[in-house]
Amino acid sequence: MKLFVFTIITVILGLVDLNAQQIGDYKSVDSGNWTSVGIWNTYNGTVWIPATYYPGQITGTNDVLIIGGNSVSISSTILNTINSVTVGDGTGAMDNFFVSGTSTLNTQVITIANGGIAEWISNVSLSLPAGANFKIDTGGELVTDTPCNAAKRLIIGTTIYSTCNGAAGAQFSFTDLNEEGGTLSVTPTSNSPICEGDLLNLYSNPSGTGSSNASYLWTGPNGYTSTIQNPVISGLIAGDYEYTVTIRDSAGNTNTKTLSIIVLPKPIVTSTTPGFRNGPGTIVLGASAFSGTLNWYLNPSGGSSLGIGTSFTTPTISTSTSFYVEASGNGCISDRVVVLATVNNNSTVITNRNTTYRIKKN
Repeated sequence: MKLFVFTIITVILGLVDLNAQQIGDYKSVDSGNWTSVGIWNTYNGTVWIPATYYPGQITGTNDVLIIGGNSVSISSTILNTINSVTVGDGTGAMDNFFVSGTSTLNTQVITIANGGIAEWISNVSLSLPAGANFKIDTGGELVTDTPCNAAKRLIIGTTIYSTCNGAAGAQFSFTDLNEEGGTLSVTPTSNSPICEGDLLNLYSNPSGTGSSNASYLWTGPNGYTSTIQNPVISGLIAGDYEYTVTIRDSAGNTNTKTLSIIVLPKPIVTSTTPGFRNGPGTIVLGASAFSGTLNWYLNPSGGSSLGIGTSFTTPTISTSTSFYVEASGNGCISDRVVVLATVNNNSTVITNRNTTYRIKKN
């Protein structure tokens, strides 16, 4: 079964978001060889300007976009790190990435997005670093037209991950990559940010060839490990954490990603002031918190708030009643603390003409 995992890299719903660029991004403005400086614009933090270097020629390259109906071919080794390469902007005209000579790209992710095409036009290899992901989104395509042979190779690390026809020691063919959404990959997510004491849910989101029978290894702070695909972690205190997941297929191919987690502190009710009165009526109760807003309730859990603030006046009560207060802030809620409103009904009031007597009941 084909597994699609929709992620946001530089593509949103199949369209490149040109309003979310960063310094060091590149986009194609013409067709030509990767090392032809004139086919690129770069983002200087404010506007796109003509590039003075091609992507990866010097350090500092961020995301590279091959868009606008342009065709870019690569036939050389690009040694400097590139954050990502995305081919296709989903606007109608096809955007092409041609492997025309033996090449190396130092990037951890190439995405053939909606409207993008990747094609080996010569019997050569494209090499990516160990653990890199060659991802094929819906609407993107890795061309498998004839002549398709084992000399057209995608190498990841030191492994021939795929050849066009799947021969020559490769585990997968280009057709496999098209059908499974690209090479083996994980795109971890979580329910972070969470509150202190809440359960943290980690999701590996596997995709690509070999993912259906893959194994997983999660690692994290304080020696944490798990081989569950989507583990659940309890007992985390407030702080920032990082968890790393590695997926491994039956052929030994791996892909590793790291996920940042935020655990927010829970507000704390630091003190309470109970109340007392003789006979039925209202009673003023008090509480304070280290942080957050105080809410008052009649029940230890659930129910609607009766009031807000450090001071709370009860409704008229005729017997001693427990009220509950909690602090909330930053999306987190403290445990509820009981505050007792005591009504003393152990006396009777007798009025005789102009004198009032209070007689204690035995």
